Amino acid sequence: MLQILRKSVSSWVGILILALALGALVFTLFQPSTPGSTSGQSGAVLATVGKGAIQESDYLGAVDRAVARERERAPQLTNPEFLAAGGGEMVLQQLIAGKAMNSFGAANGMAISRRMVDGEIASIPAFQLNGKFDEPTFRRLLAEQRISEEELRESIATDLMRRQLLQPVLAGTSVPRAMAEPYAALLLEQRSGVILPIPSAAMPDPGKATDAQLQAFHTENKAAYTLPERRAFRFAEFNGASLRDKAKPTAEAVRKYYDDNPLEFGGLEMRNVQQVVLPDEAAAKAFVAEVRGGKDFGLAAAALGFEEGDVALGALSQDQLAQQVNAQSAKAAFALAADAVSEPVKSGFGWHVLHVREIQAPQPQPFTMVQNVIEKKLEDEKLAELLSETVGKAEDQFAEGQSLADVAKGLGAAVQTSPALTADGRLFDENYGATRVMQPLLSKVFATEPGEGPQVVEAEGGNYALVEVTDVVAPALVPLDKIRGDVEMAWSVKSRSDAAKAEAERIAAAASKGETLQKAIGGRNLPAPQQLTVRRLELTQMAQQGQQVPPPVVMLLNTPKGQARVIQAPGGQGWFVVKVEDVKPGAPEEAVQLVDAVRQSLVRDAGNEMAESFVRAIERDVGVVRKPDAVKAVNRRLTGATVE
Repeated sequence: MLQILRKSVSSWVGILILALALGALVFTLFQPSTPGSTSGQSGAVLATVGKGAIQESDYLGAVDRAVARERERAPQLTNPEFLAAGGGEMVLQQLIAGKAMNSFGAANGMAISRRMVDGEIASIPAFQLNGKFDEPTFRRLLAEQRISEEELRESIATDLMRRQLLQPVLAGTSVPRAMAEPYAALLLEQRSGVILPIPSAAMPDPGKATDAQLQAFHTENKAAYTLPERRAFRFAEFNGASLRDKAKPTAEAVRKYYDDNPLEFGGLEMRNVQQVVLPDEAAAKAFVAEVRGGKDFGLAAAALGFEEGDVALGALSQDQLAQQVNAQSAKAAFALAADAVSEPVKSGFGWHVLHVREIQAPQPQPFTMVQNVIEKKLEDEKLAELLSETVGKAEDQFAEGQSLADVAKGLGAAVQTSPALTADGRLFDENYGATRVMQPLLSKVFATEPGEGPQVVEAEGGNYALVEVTDVVAPALVPLDKIRGDVEMAWSVKSRSDAAKAEAERIAAAASKGETLQKAIGGRNLPAPQQLTVRRLELTQMAQQGQQVPPPVVMLLNTPKGQARVIQAPGGQGWFVVKVEDVKPGAPEEAVQLVDAVRQSLVRDAGNEMAESFVRAIERDVGVVRKPDAVKAVNRRLTGATVE
């Protein structure tokens, strides 16, 4: 999600036009990261969508999952950083758009069948074993994620509805080549100019600040001198290690699993089967006669309008064939010799004719070869079940009023105490010095309501923790006399920076009137100006490779010829004066492949804009009312917002 925000700045489209990213409409498989997640909702209403609502619990869960996914790329990401980058707004918009599309689809007679959801579940690699859907694996993962089958099905059905609504919009967009040529020409444009750095350190010493100046500076920048909300809490971590002995299967259970699942270990005969289903018995018998007379089964089926995908069932066991077709047809197919055709078999769908293309004899793996694999599988499944039961029992005990210490004692888990920390893990001492404390439970702590009592949360690595917030310290402005030295230093840095900015603006104004930078500088002791010639295409390639494009170079691309502009240096170290001296237009006719690439990119962006517009139209049709004050209150708890 945050990757989309970063890419929109570094891509050439982000430089040239304000693209509407489809990122706000991309939905992932619902995977709750907190235990006890249910389809039930709770907390304040953040937005109403038609007759439905986005509630606080929906938003907190979605933010938690989004941050967890982003931390796979940026492990140090904090909730405040995620929200500051616009992640919270994108998550909320996802929730609103999803609920709006569900409502719109239902109102217009669109439905998602159970069979469609079944197909999606079966295609998820995590639920597969040896390339095929595995029921025990499916159940185990649901237990580990603490999500019910109904919740998963509901989420997948929602995702399918979104796809049905958006894919036709995305596929139906087109951009003419002539529209891409101006953008390609802009990428090929060559610019020459000069960049003058003006360091803050080169400015005169502003002297010692007066008490009035310091007080005014402290007041103007109170956000920088405010301690954010901090929370102290108790916690006790636990995992399945203590349950592993109870989870070990008996030798009898391992052997029984092997005997009960011959398909999994190659112990069943498989048959590669083809099938056609015809509406009446006469047609079916005529088809059988034709194939037995020497005509290829597939060609005979094609002559009746069947495609290969309609005919081929693949290699199946008898039970699998019975589940896919019916028991009578499976029995008939497994009574045939190779390359034989069955007599017509009647069912509620018509008359089935089956052809056995190939018989695959059983090739069972010896029990001794798979014994350890089965034992590990059964142990993991039982461990997940026991852990789920343990978590459920702990939640029940909290609901009955038991304390965190009592529940932790029953689990054999040690209770630990955390000092008051900010949402991003800062600990302040009595002198307001800050240190970082790595505490992975912080996101859970700040997502809870103060006074909510102890609860069970999922920690990292599939572990769990009992957590209870014991104190909430409200945001507080640090008095000036406690940090006078820091404020004096910041005032001095700001004063020099303001002086450097004023000098940069004076030089830029003179340069824009035709003076050379050297003349505008006069005799001042500043670094020498630097000449630079660049093309947008080169900078775009840098951005695509993950390289940082310096801000003054970006400014060079966006300043008119003969004019000078001012831009701040990174880290507040000073300012740059950027003057464009020459602009050579690009010639798209000399870069045909670039024009094609630009056109394809515009097609994608046009589709994204169309999808964005379509979703906004759906939201207007359904009716969306946001509750910004409620959203702000939730975000304050997630970040420990500063005093306004």
